[in-house]
Amino acid sequence: MKTHKLSLAFLFCAGLPMLPAQAQNERSIALVLDASGSMKALLADGTSRMEGAKAAVAQFVGTLPAETRLSFRAYGHQSPTQKKDCKDTALLAPFDKVSSNKAAITEKARGLQPQGYTPITHSLTLAAQDLLPEEAASHVVVLVSDGKETCEADPCAAAKALAEADAKLVVHTVGVGVDTVTRSQLQCVARMARGNYYDANSTSELTGALSKAAVKGAEEPVKKKQVVIATPKLGKLRMKVLGGHHDHEVLDATGKKVDELSSVHTDAELAPGIYSVKFGNGVWTSIEVKAGETTEIKPGYLKVEPLSATAVEVLEPETSEKVDELYYTKSATTLIPGRFNLKFGNVMWPGDVEVKPGETTTIKPGTIKVDSNVGVLYFAVQDPEGQELGKGASPGHALTLPPGKYVLEIDAEKRIKTLTDAQRKVEVDLGAGEAFELEIK
Repeated sequence: MKTHKLSLAFLFCAGLPMLPAQAQNERSIALVLDASGSMKALLADGTSRMEGAKAAVAQFVGTLPAETRLSFRAYGHQSPTQKKDCKDTALLAPFDKVSSNKAAITEKARGLQPQGYTPITHSLTLAAQDLLPEEAASHVVVLVSDGKETCEADPCAAAKALAEADAKLVVHTVGVGVDTVTRSQLQCVARMARGNYYDANSTSELTGALSKAAVKGAEEPVKKKQVVIATPKLGKLRMKVLGGHHDHEVLDATGKKVDELSSVHTDAELAPGIYSVKFGNGVWTSIEVKAGETTEIKPGYLKVEPLSATAVEVLEPETSEKVDELYYTKSATTLIPGRFNLKFGNVMWPGDVEVKPGETTTIKPGTIKVDSNVGVLYFAVQDPEGQELGKGASPGHALTLPPGKYVLEIDAEKRIKTLTDAQRKVEVDLGAGEAFELEIK
C-alpha cells in the first residue's frame, strides 16, 4: 500500500504544470476547502473526496514558488450536520509565504474530518475579506466544493457583489464530483468574479485543477472603442415542465418574489440579473438571466407509486432537511436535480435516489395490508429486530414500505381467540412494487 501511494504522488508531481515564479508573486491566493459531510463520498479513483482533497492540497503547496503568499480556510469541519451551522468556517493558516506555511497547511488539511453543512457564501465572503490587506496586484480565491450551498444564501450573487467591491478579486472554483446544479452554481460564482471553473472527478484531476487555478489570472476584457445607447432589454427564464401543477416562486437577489413558473406559465421575462426558484422547501439559486437571452432550467420529477396513506418525506441527504412530502393524494413532485433520501414513515429507502435534470425518476415501493371479514383489525409492521415501523387497520388500509424483510403482527382482539402466536406474527419478504396481503377469514 505504501508503494502505491508513493507512485501516485510521483505521477501527480510529474503531471503538474510548471508554475512561473513571477506570476505567482503578483498574486495572493486564498485556498478555501470544503470539509462538509458529503466529502466522505468516493471519487472515481476509489478514494474519498476528502482524502483526495488532502492529497491534492499537499501536492499543490509543494509546487508553489517559495515567495507565493497563501492562506488556507476550510468549512463544514467543526460542527455535525445536526447542528445546521451556517457559520462553520475557520481560517486554518493565515497569509504567509509558502516557504513558511506549507507544512502547517498540509498538516491542517490532513487533520480535517468532514461532517457539517456547506456554507459557501459565508466562507467566500470571509476569504475575500482575508485578502483585502494583501498588497498583491491580484487577490485570488480558489474555492473547492463538492456540493451546492446548503444555507439560505446565494453564493453567485455574493461573488458578484464581492467582485464589484474589490477590483483585484478573482474567484476560481473547483467542483469535486459535482452534479448538474452544483456545477452550474460554481460556474456562476467564477463567472461573476472574473474567474474560471474546473471539474475534478479524481485526485489527479483535483491536483491539476488547483495548479491551473493558481496561475490563471482574471479574464482580460477585449479592448475596443464604441458608443453605446442603452435601451432596457429583458431576458427570459424558462422552466422545462415534466409534470405537476404547482407554482414555483421566482426570487430576485434580495429574496423578493418577482414571478412564478408552472406547467402553464413556463417562461418569465426578467431584468438581467441573478435569480432563485423555489421547489418545495428547496431553492435553486445562482440562476443568471442575461439580456436578450433565454436561460432554461431543467428540474427533475420524482414519482412514488404505488403510494398508500403512508407519508414519504423527501430529504436533502447532506442536511437531512425535508424538501417535500408525498402521500396518497400527491404521489409526485418537481425537484431541483440532485440526490435525495426517502423516508417511508420510520424506515429509509435503501441508498439515495438520484433525480436527473429533465427526467422522471419513478420509485416502486411495496405495500402491506390486512384484509379481514371478521370486523376491523389493527396491525403493526416491524423490522426483523422488532422496531415498529408503522401501524394500519383493516379493511382498506395499507402501509407503503421499501423492499426488505418485515414482520407483520396482528392485533386480533379478544373475539378471535383461535389465532395462535405464530399466526399473529407473519414474516414478509417484500419486493419492489409488490403488494402483500394477509387475508383473515
